[in-house]
Amino acid sequence: MPGRKKCQPCSEDVKADAGTFIEDADLLRLFDYWRQNRRGRLMPCLGDIDPLDIGWALSRIYLLDYKPGDGFVYRLAGDNVASVFGRANLKGLRPRDFLPPDRAGPVEKLYLRVVEDRCIMWMKGLIYLRADRTPIGERLFLPLGGGTNDDSVTGILGMTVVHSDLPEDPHGKGYAEEYFLPIEGLP
Repeated sequence: MPGRKKCQPCSEDVKADAGTFIEDADLLRLFDYWRQNRRGRLMPCLGDIDPLDIGWALSRIYLLDYKPGDGFVYRLAGDNVASVFGRANLKGLRPRDFLPPDRAGPVEKLYLRVVEDRCIMWMKGLIYLRADRTPIGERLFLPLGGGTNDDSVTGILGMTVVHSDLPEDPHGKGYAEEYFLPIEGLP
């Protein structure tokens, strides 16, 4: 896929400055919030994320629960996220509940990469193209863990920022750039 970057160890520059891969100020703010709530662990748990702490982002964030065999279920999706899919709410839904199978599969595969590789995923460009939507923006997926001694990923905290709703030529630009950064070694 054009733009896809391999999940590689972070360079010292990336470890030191999240701004080297995250451009949007609100996404940087969410990344810093996620990082602060790790409390010495690889990643925070769902219980470490308090919506009251990130009220400024609620319309643009989503929380996904993940269970092997069951897949991904939206626990929460802000109004801006749900409205992209013509819905008022995504709570309790899987991507395949509101997307056709040929579109849901690639979306779930992207989420699964964050889980299996224990990576942060940052994306910029046609961020909803896999879901057959054309907004241009920036997105961040942050893994959430299952407990203090459990390094498995059980969920994702995500945020999407839309910069433009209708590109002039959505299909001529290809997919968004994607960067996958392993959480091991992040400060």
